[in-house]
Amino acid sequence: MAQTVKLSDNELLEAAKIKKDHFSRSLNGQIEYWARLGRFVEESGLFDLHKVNLAFQGKIPVDDLAPEEQHAHAQLLWQSLEELDGSDEGVLHEIEQAGATAHGLNKQGDLEETGHDHG
Repeated sequence: MAQTVKLSDNELLEAAKIKKDHFSRSLNGQIEYWARLGRFVEESGLFDLHKVNLAFQGKIPVDDLAPEEQHAHAQLLWQSLEELDGSDEGVLHEIEQAGATAHGLNKQGDLEETGHDHG
């Protein structure tokens, strides 16, 4: 039975639109193909997504990951950083509480930093 799925990731959707033509697939076919690959990776045991998520949460060192897992970790981190727009004060507060420095653009477009020592 076919079901409708909404994608909120425009970058993924645009990439699928490009790749589908390379492999003579429909847009749905390309996304389904990627979904099957993701399921295979998770179930294969060759790539431990659970470890990647633990590293992403800071619960294990990134150095404990295999090279492929480190790449996935970097992709997750980059994606999360791209999603930050400065409007989530909770994230900023967590960064400051951890004693780290956060950098961002102010309303004038100038780089500012805030953090443990920078208030």
